[in-house]
Amino acid sequence: MRAFSARWSPDHGWNDAGSMAVQHDVQLLLAFGPVDAPSVAWFAFTTARVNVIVFDGAGSEPDLEMGRRLGAEIRKDATARHVLLFLDGLHINGAAFTQGLTERLPRTVTVSGGLASDGVEFKTTGLGVDGPPVERRAVAITLSGDSLAIATGSAGGWEPFGPVRVISSADGATVFELDDERALDIYRRYLGDLASELPGSALLFPLALTSRDGATTVVRTILGVDDDAGSMRFAGDMPQGYTVRLMRSTNDSILDGAAFAARAAIAGLQGVAPSALLCVSCIGRRAVLRSRVEEEVEEVSQLAQGAVVSGYYSNGEIAPPTGRLDHASLLHNQTMTITAIGER
Repeated sequence: MRAFSARWSPDHGWNDAGSMAVQHDVQLLLAFGPVDAPSVAWFAFTTARVNVIVFDGAGSEPDLEMGRRLGAEIRKDATARHVLLFLDGLHINGAAFTQGLTERLPRTVTVSGGLASDGVEFKTTGLGVDGPPVERRAVAITLSGDSLAIATGSAGGWEPFGPVRVISSADGATVFELDDERALDIYRRYLGDLASELPGSALLFPLALTSRDGATTVVRTILGVDDDAGSMRFAGDMPQGYTVRLMRSTNDSILDGAAFAARAAIAGLQGVAPSALLCVSCIGRRAVLRSRVEEEVEEVSQLAQGAVVSGYYSNGEIAPPTGRLDHASLLHNQTMTITAIGER
């Protein structure tokens, strides 16, 4: 397997790396970022195979059911080993979609990827397949073949603070009340002066969501607010009866999380050298790092063992919990999620 990465700009075209990929039999090309200035990664597999499935029209059916339909389609390929899943970042409930997908897949098929993002605008996101980006789209890239070696790592670097609160009223990904008080009112009190910058400022203070039995905790980021209803809309399900706590972080903690995720992904290949590290980092991490944002990529690159490092900032990351090989993939927020790809 060979992998290449390059950048394209309207002023200079491709940089030097862009011309190298055309010399190989490339089966997959991934482009991330604004249409007029993308970062691109090429993948040339030796024997592994690539298949792309596109589902359009998110919202026409429940996201859980759409995920199940996709999983049933992928299951037809008995040689499938991994699914790179990319979803519209504003119109698809990533948690429900991922749950439906993994319900229909055998445990031998792993899933990683993320939601599209438009930075802190929260206005429009899209995905293109052999064409311009389209809203309300889900794209699954299936990698098949026994030669593949794929592993993931996911870590955050955020710490909870403040009281534990119960979600007392919610519908899907929208929370109306915490401890029987309007959720947005509580959140605004904590944000103080930053409340006027919602929903963008919410990236600095995500919520830790814990299941009723306390067995599972994931991080959730706010995608939108409704002042009239006093509600907050998140990137994934916020079930009534679950508990939440506010979270915060520091630059160093976020950078440590990126390094941890890289080590976990590479170690998961069990001795196979990675050819590529596909990084999906939450846009909230970029909002915290600001001028130090390049250091997150540097943390990964220093551990990459010569592998190509590519990826993007997302509205949500998809991967199994690190260290839980028996666990299906989940939607995370505020993490660096890395997919290490190699071929035996």
